Order: sequence, then structure tokens, then C-alpha cells
Amino acid sequence: MKLMKLRLATGLGLVIFMATMIGVPVRVTHAQDDEGGVTLASLAGKFAGRSNGFVTICLSAGVPISCSSVSPVPTAVAFNTTEIVQITSDAAGNSCAVSTSTAAPVSGTTFPALVNTPVTTVRTNTSFDPTTGSGTESASQYFGGHCNGAVFDMTGATKVATFTDSFDVSDSGNRIEVIVDTFNAVGGIIEGLVDSGTFIRQHPQN
Repeated sequence: MKLMKLRLATGLGLVIFMATMIGVPVRVTHAQDDEGGVTLASLAGKFAGRSNGFVTICLSAGVPISCSSVSPVPTAVAFNTTEIVQITSDAAGNSCAVSTSTAAPVSGTTFPALVNTPVTTVRTNTSFDPTTGSGTESASQYFGGHCNGAVFDMTGATKVATFTDSFDVSDSGNRIEVIVDTFNAVGGIIEGLVDSGTFIRQHPQN
């Protein structure tokens, strides 16, 4: 049971589309370098990629607890993470993604490496500047439910986290770099998340 709960906790920390380096912008070749620029509608389609980073989880006797707990006092444990992601976006910049991740404890801890339950991430575009190819999104993560293209069917789904991210587009809309700016796990069990990801269109367009 404790191991199952730990798997749940590490799954919460892994963003689905991409991820963090809080406050540090991603530097890529901007969309204005591509003739004609990039619009949200031109970003519709399927993307795939991976992200890498680490997540810090608050534990007590191996069980995730709120990082603000007074009794018992939590222990912060850091895990290195790798995530593979499949994303489908629509013409309005909204998307639904499914990700699978692994988590391994950093040096000095005794927890086992884990393969986590797939997570579904639902994003809504909050801003986009076609002259720079940069934008922002708000998102929610769930265990359960499934994607019907870019639309999320939340039947049987449980929300486990919310976050915001920033992204930059390059290569005529075929490549997206993403970072997560803020991340909040249900129950407050995540102390910190640092991760970055690159995503490539599965059927490139000119």
C-alpha cells in the first residue's frame, strides 16, 4: 500500500506535456524566423516528445503527506524523472495529452525506481503572440478519464494537480519547447518540481 501511494505521489509531480525551471524562459528559434509565422490554428495536430527533471515529494514513513504538516513532520525526498508524452491539440490551442513517467530517487535515498500510472493532462491556451511564437497555458492533470482527440472525457477521472506553463514554437510550428511556471498537487504533497520538455509534430508540415 505504501508503495502504491508513493507511485501516486510521484505521478502527480510529472507534467504531461512538458514542465518547469520556474521563472527561467526557454530559448529557442522563434516563430518569426519562419516565413508566414505561426498561428494557434496551425499548431493543431498530434505531437510527441519527452521531458526530464526532478520532483520533491513530502513523505512520512514512506507515505505522501502535506508539506505543511506539523505532526508528523514531513521529510522532503527528491526524485529524478523522465516522461514520454503524446499530445493532440485543436485550432483554439487547447489540448489533451497522455504521459507515462519513471522516477528514480536522487543519490543518498533508498526508495526504489518507479514506473508511474499514466496521467492525462488537459490544457487551455491563455495567451499567444504569433510574432514571437510564444504563449502561456493553464492545465489540469488527472488519473483516469481519456482523450478523444483534443477533448477530455473525464468519466472516472480524479484531478491530481493544476499548473500553468509557458511555451515557444519553432520550425514552422513543428517543434514546441515548454516549461511549467507554477504547479500545485492535490493535498499539497509536492514541494517542488523542475522539468523541461521538447515536443515534435508527428506529421511535419511545411
